[in-house]
Amino acid sequence: MQEGGGRMFADPVTRLWTGCICIAAICMSLTQICMHLYRYTQPAHQRYIIRILFMVPIYAVCSWFSLVDRFFSLYLDTFRDCYESWVVYNFLSLCLAYVGGPGNVVNRMAGKEVAPSWFAMTCCLPRLPVDGNYIRGCQRGALQFVFIKPIIAALTLLLTWAGVYGDQEIKADKAYPYIAFVYNMSYTIALYSLLLFYLGAHDLLRPFKPLLKFVLVKSVIFLTFWQSILCATLVANGTLKSGEDGRALQNVLICCEMIVAAVMMLFAFPSSDYAEAKMSGIGFMTNIGHAISLNDVVSDTVHQFAPTYQEYVLHGTEGGAPRKVRMKTHIIMGQEMIAARAAAGGSPGVGVGGEALGGGG
Repeated sequence: MQEGGGRMFADPVTRLWTGCICIAAICMSLTQICMHLYRYTQPAHQRYIIRILFMVPIYAVCSWFSLVDRFFSLYLDTFRDCYESWVVYNFLSLCLAYVGGPGNVVNRMAGKEVAPSWFAMTCCLPRLPVDGNYIRGCQRGALQFVFIKPIIAALTLLLTWAGVYGDQEIKADKAYPYIAFVYNMSYTIALYSLLLFYLGAHDLLRPFKPLLKFVLVKSVIFLTFWQSILCATLVANGTLKSGEDGRALQNVLICCEMIVAAVMMLFAFPSSDYAEAKMSGIGFMTNIGHAISLNDVVSDTVHQFAPTYQEYVLHGTEGGAPRKVRMKTHIIMGQEMIAARAAAGGSPGVGVGGEALGGGG
């Protein structure tokens, strides 16, 4: 497993078997993605599913090419790690689309509270009512990771070029441990936000069998991060000779894990769930364009963080009267957007396309 000056996993045999595993994982994932695009009957759900499914090809390609070309491994791994923040955001958005939007959660879970629990890791929190503030906090927790991770990635590259990053080196005079700490905090907040949303809305999510989806997404991201910490520890105690070997070990592990992830994705996000619905007749390329469009992300970001919005009204598609929340705004999506558009012709207090809803207090 060592070649070229004692470098780990630089031999042709390792590249061959990891390459075969990656090709198999990529073929399974791309086939599943194409089936979702062909059966694109629920765009509000499937655009997020497709983005999540792309995690396997991106992880597999970046990890394998990092083994082949060690010089570009840091850049490829940085791009791969940025995509995991994108997966966290899209998974939360998918869960919101499943339940019809934040308004449905608040209307249908009115009066529910998330109680402190050791098992659910909420023991240090007060009783949390599942309301507009709660849902907004979950969305913000996921979105912050989307923006902090690219900033961390840019800092990593700059510090590497400056010669002070110290890849996989846990030393006080190197930037790696500090970057890893900030990343760990942001990543923990994002995954904890997913957990809180699941605890608050799991009754509504039950028809969509969310547990396997939740465990799968969290496991891939969890393993990727803690494997990097383990590899850094092995470098620090001398088990591995250099940060380059530590990164190579992590890439081999990810290559192996992607074949497992690809198989699990088939069960967690089956395209057969959408096979019986009426086909829209929209072209395959149009479906691709909708799935990769970033309009929803831009709109969501503005509505979650822009200081110009002062309050909004939560509109649900099922049950309950509209609720005014004195915060900033609310982005409508999926079935909730359809309901808002239908009401826009006769209800003056309803905005369309994610604008602030509601009037003065």
